[in-house]
Amino acid sequence: MKILVFIKQVPDRNARLVLDASGTGILETDLTWEVNESDRYALETALRIKESAGEGEVIVASVGPERVRKAINSALAMGCDRGIHLVDPDYQGGDPIATARALAAAARMEEFSLILSGTRSDDDGYGQTSMLVASMLGLPAVFLTIGVELAGDGKLRVIRELERSRQEVLDLPLPAMLGIQSGIHEVRYTSLKGIMAAKKKPVATPSPAELGLSLEQIGRNGSRLELLSMSLPEEKSQCEFIEGDASAAAKSLVEKLRREAKVL
Repeated sequence: MKILVFIKQVPDRNARLVLDASGTGILETDLTWEVNESDRYALETALRIKESAGEGEVIVASVGPERVRKAINSALAMGCDRGIHLVDPDYQGGDPIATARALAAAARMEEFSLILSGTRSDDDGYGQTSMLVASMLGLPAVFLTIGVELAGDGKLRVIRELERSRQEVLDLPLPAMLGIQSGIHEVRYTSLKGIMAAKKKPVATPSPAELGLSLEQIGRNGSRLELLSMSLPEEKSQCEFIEGDASAAAKSLVEKLRREAKVL
């Protein structure tokens, strides 16, 4: 079984973000990066499926500048067999549909039994790319996947999360696309042996021409969404501590809610 996993490199969740001079991006100077959380669960799921099958290959793919190679290397250290890095500048800055075109073209390079990704990215949070790829490739797709196992006869048994704590169980024919929800499995730690082995694993860097893509289909040129400006949230609220015993504090609180907040 050949499994392809899409991942994205995002800023560390604890990083302090600063807007750049254009107001449409963030300063990357001294910024730390990590693999998107739900993508890490997609990697773990792919590796578990391969181990359950007893054979196969897991390939990791990502779009982004040279720094994204660190995220790919992290996936290779987890146990992925090789990587695909769409590093050409013409791929960069695309919206979900332009990014999906590039990833779908990379997927067409080989016959994959299964394609996985996280549900959404921790930075933009569109949650569209995986399902757009499935549409472009004509694959059955399941979003918010919380369980996967081999069912035999070329099918997967998939559990999908629904509203109100409900779940749906599906037998999905292969090839297929799954959007993996965070928490589906415990993600394995990367070993020193895995880190050393990752250095010897191949990473392809196909150009748009090699994938049969024109420059009008990818990156900023292929985007339908235009980002005009970004802004940090305004601090509008403040915290006030009310002193005194419980009775006095309660009376003071009610008075403030009535006169200042005007909610009573």
